[in-house]
Amino acid sequence: MRPVNLLPARYRPRTGGGADSKTAHITLGALALLVLAVFGYVMTSNQVSSRNSEIAEVRQQIAAAQAQAVTLKDYGDFAGIKQARLAAVTSLATARVDWERLFRELAHVLPERVWLISFDGQAGAADAGAELGPTLALSGCAASHEQIADVMVRLRELHVAEEVELAETAASEDSGDSAAPPAGASAGVETSGGTDCGPYYSFDVNVLMNAPSEAGLTPGPAVPARLGGGS
Repeated sequence: MRPVNLLPARYRPRTGGGADSKTAHITLGALALLVLAVFGYVMTSNQVSSRNSEIAEVRQQIAAAQAQAVTLKDYGDFAGIKQARLAAVTSLATARVDWERLFRELAHVLPERVWLISFDGQAGAADAGAELGPTLALSGCAASHEQIADVMVRLRELHVAEEVELAETAASEDSGDSAAPPAGASAGVETSGGTDCGPYYSFDVNVLMNAPSEAGLTPGPAVPARLGGGS
């Protein structure tokens, strides 16, 4: 026989399956999706917060680095000023002429019966991009043309001499090899006649000196012994 439940439907116990079962499954699925969405939102929010923290930290580091750069800028300026001053001092040191040594060498290289009446130095200049050395213009008196030629040869012994040129030479009407120098005439002292050498030959010689270089910072060799200098 088939059993018959006489209880009203509202009092009967619910059984699995049917529309109620499907609704339950749909509800559980929706809840699972909601949980996954919340989990994803939380993870994404945490990552965004972490990235924002890293960005804030990097910005702080950039600000600190910029502040330190501003602080150290003065030291960089000091270093630049030091280099500029050092370059200027080096340039002046290399371009200078050791006048004391030059005069001493002139006293040795000038032969007897020859003296100077003028001495003029001019700074070097640039020619076609190349720096030229200073020029030394000498005017003096000699007893003969042979002595003037000897003067030119001996001037090449100067430590700064690169080239020696004879600009002009002249002889007075009463010039002679046997004449003696005027009284008081010596290197660097004019005679009473100014540039007049009296019975002597007058000459003008230009000495082109070496261009400035760092080698000028170190002392060169002494005056050769054959010219009256040391060994």
